[in-house]
Amino acid sequence: MKNEFNRISVKVQAWWAKPLNSSSGKSSYLMRGGEIPYQYIGKTNVKVAELEDFLRQNKDSIFDDFNDLRVKAEGKKADAKVQLTILKDDKGVSRVVKGIRGAIRHSIMNILHQKGIDYCSPTLKERFQGTGKSTLLEHEHLMGACGENPCAIRQLFGMLGEESPIRVWSDAIIQTDKPLDKITKQTGLSFVYISTENRHSSRRDKKPLQDFSEQYFSGEFQFYVEFSKELPQWLLGLLVKGIFGITHLGRGGKSGYGRLEMRDISFERVVFERKLGQENGNGKIAIIEEERAENLNEELSKVRKAWQNHN
Repeated sequence: MKNEFNRISVKVQAWWAKPLNSSSGKSSYLMRGGEIPYQYIGKTNVKVAELEDFLRQNKDSIFDDFNDLRVKAEGKKADAKVQLTILKDDKGVSRVVKGIRGAIRHSIMNILHQKGIDYCSPTLKERFQGTGKSTLLEHEHLMGACGENPCAIRQLFGMLGEESPIRVWSDAIIQTDKPLDKITKQTGLSFVYISTENRHSSRRDKKPLQDFSEQYFSGEFQFYVEFSKELPQWLLGLLVKGIFGITHLGRGGKSGYGRLEMRDISFERVVFERKLGQENGNGKIAIIEEERAENLNEELSKVRKAWQNHN
């Protein structure tokens, strides 16, 4: 099986992001997945009497100079210990980053509003129940009301009965307590710190009225926008501008949470192939997945100019 498509990859730094995945009573937290194994550069202590055997058995995982270690061990008692720098194994709980697609959509809606361009609201409901007030803001129309001339939002994000041509996803984020610069890189995984904060709402005199807790993460990760079909250059340029316009992710923006810092972006032509490998000895054949990417970064400037010239 072979599949070819275009993809935008964006690396960001999240500062105390709080994308609500789930909630339980007064607590909100990130969706929890299974544990993922990873390796990191750490320290271990080895008895002098066991040093040579340890060096021989772990020669490919030790970062120290063997001669330096032997010098450290020289003259010490057999049960004394020598510290080594070695590749160690650990596991971290996996989490999912949600809200990126919505953040891109809202960024693009703001761009269109500023330009005075009409676009689809994410609802088919014309008025709020009870108040009877309109659900629509200025320059919005009900989802699909653009009819045979679909607006930019509808062309990018689809609607009920119309599939979107873009798929947005991110690395799995792995909870860790290790220094991030000591963790070995793995494709599709990003390592972050996760904390739970206990907060309360209070009166003017600071008397607590309601206690609640929220979970947030901090760290660097990548997200991806993949295309199931070729898009007009002006529309792709609007999408890129929308991505550039994201400054926050999740809740708590008014309190300083959720800030995103863009690190880098790339535009690629990807060839993904899945094929049969060798039989693994138990009557089953391994499946090999390969991905090759061609750099098309020069297109980023072209599509942004196309959007500027479009309106």
